[in-house]
Amino acid sequence: MADLPHRTNSLSWQIRQGWQNLGEWFEYQFSRVDVNAPALPRWPWLEPLARGLFWVAIAALALWIGWLVYQGISAYLNQRQPRGTGAMQKTAPSEAALKQAAYWWREAQRLAQQGDYAAACKALYMAGLARLNDSETVLYRPSRTDGEYLDCIAINPSRPYELLIRTHERLTYGDTQATEETYQRCRRAYQEIAQS
Repeated sequence: MADLPHRTNSLSWQIRQGWQNLGEWFEYQFSRVDVNAPALPRWPWLEPLARGLFWVAIAALALWIGWLVYQGISAYLNQRQPRGTGAMQKTAPSEAALKQAAYWWREAQRLAQQGDYAAACKALYMAGLARLNDSETVLYRPSRTDGEYLDCIAINPSRPYELLIRTHERLTYGDTQATEETYQRCRRAYQEIAQS
């Protein structure tokens, strides 16, 4: 096949030829230079150390990626878990953290008889949380705050629950002192809950 004039005279062909000529010139110039590299010390322990560090870095990277995948899957499954009314929690609350409402009711009466109204109000609060959990209105979680409980019951507002939660909040985090009157208000609120 004969060379066509547009293939040898086109601008793109001339640019390619120019780059090729420049590259060959640099190659020729560097081939004439005779540089002796300095002698490097021979350390026999350096290669095994480098290999070991390389594999430790690979293992750490694999563990980190595995941890990220685990966190992502956990977050995805927690997001898919239904919330609100009728939702079942996969792990049951611990016995120490949540006992039956009747137990907390008896405990509140015992503490009130001893004059420990703050602990009695807290026992009524725990009885209210046990009722919320038993009715599956709001499932118990030890990490849930009073504000989160109030947000959860905001769908179906309940004045007795609000009174118990807000009293617990003031007694636990504020500087309010529990009196017999405070206990009686909490007691009446819990009795309203128990009758509903």
